[in-house]
Amino acid sequence: MFARPSRFLSVAAVAVLAAACTATPSPVSPSASPHSSPGASAIPPSSEPSAPPASLLLKVTSEGGFINPAATLATLPIVTVYADGKIFSPAPVDAIAPGPLLPALNVRDVGPEGAKSILAAIRTVGLDKPAAASPGIPGDAGTDVFTVLIDGVTTTSRFSGNGPGGPGVGVGGITGGAPERTAALDLINRLLDPAETWSAPSAPQGAYTPSGYRIFVGPASAQPDPSAGSASVAWPLAAPLDAFGTPAVPDRGIAGLRQGVALGADAETLTPILRSATTETVFTSTGKSYALYVRPLLPDEAGG
Repeated sequence: MFARPSRFLSVAAVAVLAAACTATPSPVSPSASPHSSPGASAIPPSSEPSAPPASLLLKVTSEGGFINPAATLATLPIVTVYADGKIFSPAPVDAIAPGPLLPALNVRDVGPEGAKSILAAIRTVGLDKPAAASPGIPGDAGTDVFTVLIDGVTTTSRFSGNGPGGPGVGVGGITGGAPERTAALDLINRLLDPAETWSAPSAPQGAYTPSGYRIFVGPASAQPDPSAGSASVAWPLAAPLDAFGTPAVPDRGIAGLRQGVALGADAETLTPILRSATTETVFTSTGKSYALYVRPLLPDEAGG
């Protein structure tokens, strides 16, 4: 059985951002970027009408568990599926320290026919109807949240007792449980299995290039230590970090935490900097030092 990467690989060292540590991020419109720099250009207009983004079919996130809330700021969904057959999942992370600041995503394409097979599996599992499993193991056990969108109707199901390992396996994972919970976790495994084509002739996979980023900003806990490989980078956008986005509520125990998105020209400026930064990189702005918690925006979050 194919197991998803441990969420600790992508968040324990990174201590990064999600739209909320207990919920799936709300979609973000490119015209509503809360931090756009004065004079920064918007996404370039096109003379050709752009195709509408594929609608969300399924998103599985993880919430709760015995983990520092700040450690989930950059958590990516376990798996995200769109109606055009594209399947997004976190890319494997090398076990190095410090780790990369920007988590990577892989995208696999099973096409519209594959999406129909996935939809049929969702219905077979019963995820088109709300469900909530028993509490499971308390304390350190997380909860997998399945958000399904079918015919404009959103259905949410929660299955607890999973933990930081793969569904039913791995460190902290458990086995057994209600049949619907087992079936739901088996569905995750199938979606993460690169050999599963969902009846499509092939399922090519590649790295996802995001059009924007969700960013949390907080005070740096320590100054960079060059001997440890950490560094200091000047914030490149016109809007200073102390005015970036809006105050984050809740602040997840980080006084002064702010959150926002970078799209268009701002995202293009930040991309090479974020790709080369690590979790220990300190960003400077208006004479102060900050830590960033970053993750790429998915198509439904970036408006395309």
